[in-house]
Parts: sequence; structure tokens; C-alpha cells
Amino acid sequence: MKPRLLVTGGAGFLGNHLLRRANQFVAAGTLHATPSTSLPGVTFHVCDLQSPEEVRVLMDRVQPDVIIHTACSDQGKGIEAILPAAGLLAMQSVERNIRFIHLSTDQVFDGTSAPYTEECPTNPINPYGKAKAQAEELIRSLNPKATIVRTSLLYDLRTPDRQTTRLIESTKTGEQYRLFIDELRCPIWVENLAELLLEVATKNIPGILHLGGPDSLNRWELGMGLLRHFGVTQTLNIQKGTIEESGLCRPKNLTMDSSRSERLLKKPRVSLQEARKMTVTSER
Repeated sequence: MKPRLLVTGGAGFLGNHLLRRANQFVAAGTLHATPSTSLPGVTFHVCDLQSPEEVRVLMDRVQPDVIIHTACSDQGKGIEAILPAAGLLAMQSVERNIRFIHLSTDQVFDGTSAPYTEECPTNPINPYGKAKAQAEELIRSLNPKATIVRTSLLYDLRTPDRQTTRLIESTKTGEQYRLFIDELRCPIWVENLAELLLEVATKNIPGILHLGGPDSLNRWELGMGLLRHFGVTQTLNIQKGTIEESGLCRPKNLTMDSSRSERLLKKPRVSLQEARKMTVTSER
């Protein structure tokens, strides 16, 4: 009998990709403010993950063996939901002996001491990073067996994601668009991350696990690579910029060391260049 998987944020960018690939599980996803969606073989449940009663009812209905918690990860509105949702799910996972995988971020670091391993101390400098760091601490105190996966920027090579869509649209509208050359991340193809997480869901990996892409790229390099992939020509309004020029408070170098995941997982992490080749080959 297949194990039961619950993906919170089932209509979200990562959650949807997870559910589309979860063939080895009896899969279910949660929805909150997102309009109802459907996927073959997947059941969806409306749930406010900040409500103890609604979360208990959800667990009774789904009875999951594994939870992958991708919801409450928005960097804009909804930051206040990060901590209570993480706490409720961590407590339920302990009480019901459910494997719990929580999605966190490279932004728990301040960007001054890269590359970052799982053992590096956190020091977030923005509200999103602070909320995620607090959630990590709460989960570890409530459920030491939980897996906390820190990842980086996600991109899609089949359908442009929200940020890539904005970038592409700017080539048509002439709107000024700056891409930082001094912000380094380890972006990862969303399909690759989904497959890696589904492998994590089959293993007992307590503690923190870094799952970023294999290459450290700045925003400009990533943006130009995505424009080339989608056959869009760069226009003069898309320019290089720096964090200092912008006046924003952002971590500069969030390069993560994901060697622990390489040792523990069979599925390889693929670079942007490799992902582009794989996408082109699969669509022929």
C-alpha cells in the first residue's frame, strides 16, 4: 500500500510541482486563499494552517505518513502565518508520528560568511528570514526528528514563473528592470527540487538539509540565462544593478554548501545549463 503524503500549499509554485510527481504516494494537498484547483489522483482540502482545530480535522481526514510543508512561504503578505503554522504542524507530526519536512530558506543567513553549511549560525537581516529562522527553532524544539530543508531561488523552464514573467514583460513594456550583480544565490530548478524532496520524503533525515542548486549565480546571470532559454532578447531597459545602489537591506552572498544532500540522496542536483538541456530534450 502506498504511503500517504500531505503537501501544504498544494496550489503554490513548489507544492503543485510536488503533487504532480508524487506517484509513489497517495497524495493530498491543502488550499487556503488560493482558488480551488485539481490534479488527477490528488485530493485537496481547504485549511487555515493557523487554526488548531482546522489542522486537527485535516490530520484526521488525510492521516498522512509524511507532510511536506511548503505553505506560508510568501515573502510579502502572510509572513505572520509562518511561525504559527509551522508550530501546529510540528506538534501534530509528533503526536501522530508523521514524518515532517519543512521548507525554509537561505535567507536565514546574513550573506557575509558564505559558503554556508547546515552548522553555520543563522543571522537573518530581513523580516522573512527572521520569521523562517524562528520557525526553524520552534520546529527543532517540538520535533527533533523533523527535516528542515533550506533552499534558494526557484525557477521553472517550461512555464515562466512570476518573477521571470515580470522580466519577460519588461522587454515589451520598456519598464526599467535591474538585476543585482552582487547578490549571489544557489537557484534550483523547481522540478529538480520537487524530485529531491520526494526522495527526502522516503528517508529518515532529521535536522537541517541544504538543497540549493549546484552553482552560485548572481541575479543578472540567472535572469540572462532564463531570457535565453525562453528565446527573449535582452532590451536596454534591463540593466545591471547593485544592492548598495538600490538602498535595500539584502544579504549579498547566500551561497549554500549542499554536500550533505549529495551524500544522502541519490537524485543529483542539476545546474541551470543542465536543466535547460534536459527540458529541451524532453520536449522534442
